[in-house]
Amino acid sequence: MDINVPDGLAPPIAEAYRQAAEKNVLAALNPSVFFGYFSVCADGKGHGGNNTFPGLDWGQSAEALLWLGRTAEVLASWEYVKRFQREDGLVPFAILPDQAGQCTTAPGRCPLDVKADGALFVHWVPGNPLRTLANVTFILLAEAIHSHTGDRAWLAGQLPWLLPAADWLLAQITPEGLMPGGGFYVERPTRLEFDGVNQCYCVHALQRAAGLFDAVGEMLPAAACQQAAERLRAAFRSHFWAGDHCVEYIHPQHGPISHHGLTDVDWAAIATGVADETQTAILWPQLEDNPDFIYSGIPTGIATRPETYEDWEMQEIDRHDLAAMGRVWYLECWARSRMGDTPGLLRSLERVAKVGRANGWSWRERYYSERTGDLGVYHHEWYCEYPANLIRVVRRFLPRADQSPSR
Repeated sequence: MDINVPDGLAPPIAEAYRQAAEKNVLAALNPSVFFGYFSVCADGKGHGGNNTFPGLDWGQSAEALLWLGRTAEVLASWEYVKRFQREDGLVPFAILPDQAGQCTTAPGRCPLDVKADGALFVHWVPGNPLRTLANVTFILLAEAIHSHTGDRAWLAGQLPWLLPAADWLLAQITPEGLMPGGGFYVERPTRLEFDGVNQCYCVHALQRAAGLFDAVGEMLPAAACQQAAERLRAAFRSHFWAGDHCVEYIHPQHGPISHHGLTDVDWAAIATGVADETQTAILWPQLEDNPDFIYSGIPTGIATRPETYEDWEMQEIDRHDLAAMGRVWYLECWARSRMGDTPGLLRSLERVAKVGRANGWSWRERYYSERTGDLGVYHHEWYCEYPANLIRVVRRFLPRADQSPSR
């Protein structure tokens, strides 16, 4: 298997890049399911061997595959996922073929109602976290495909799916300029009802949607998306600022929650350019060398004080998302890139490489902080998030001549 490792990488990072590609992202491809299928875990065991997760995981691995030259598989997977889009534009956050048509209920939780075609639109955790995640991922993957291929005709052909996906997001925005949706990429803490990471990512996604529509001459939806992004940004700067750090989420009964130390919302605000200059100047010195985001030797933890979360924030379920995860690490790296912190970015890459090497080039789904105590062993080996994001980070954020201009 020929892996095109970028030139100029330090040997530990170069080897991690090769192993992330060969043993993880490429190993997850499984044409016996269908051409273009890839599993969430490279061994096909964790989270199912024929499931697809358009909420985040799909987009991360698909973009890594683009960087690895597997455009044909990514386009095939894109065609598969878009078939499941609902008439109102909502994309399912999971596609579970083996549970198609089934409705089950966990005790004290919402029903898991899988549609007849295998699409899952409503999460089993009360409050429906991840509700906006798939549409954001769908738009950002379309932007990544267009950036890699430059195929304007392909992009124009996707408008019947992209326009409804963007319209669905636009329709969710409240009169105050807030994007509903708890727990944009985590399930617990559910972060009801307005999640700061969600607000930042929706600004970014709608900006990218505006660029895509503009590229194919769809000026009215481009303007609508750009205007909505500006409304969301302004609302974030007003509602999600706690004086010296970001509000994590705004709960419908408890109000603004900002007492768990620094969180992934702070990284997201800088990464997406949603924080203003003054806020960024206050945040960055606190984030840049903060050791409390390192959990069990790996970046990036969800908060610097994970032990302070209360049971009601977990909805009395569990605390497994109080962890370091590849999705949070990507935000850290993105923020470091925006701030021009290449040394910090390299140190972070080296930490992730070291953990992967120690585990035979398998990365876990979650890594827990010693400060939260024993959360059990709820994790999957060969989970593709850290490997996929390692490839994306190297290609997007290290200063290189072969970078995509996309962020």
